[in-house]
Amino acid sequence: MNAIYMSDLAQAYFPNSTTRSASAQLHRWIQLNPELQTRLEELHYKPRQRALTPLQHEAIIECLGEPGE
Repeated sequence: MNAIYMSDLAQAYFPNSTTRSASAQLHRWIQLNPELQTRLEELHYKPRQRALTPLQHEAIIECLGEPGE
């Protein structure tokens, strides 16, 4: 699995939003989820990073659910 761009993941969660708006909303969801924040910090995630590692991507999906659910 390759790295996934944060903007692509955000667009999957918020398909009716602009890329910028979707990204902002996904960052907000991350900030409001302490468990997810902790897991991402353990995986060396930085708040403004553009590409996610496969493990970071997996952590987001596990905490927020699959996009579109």
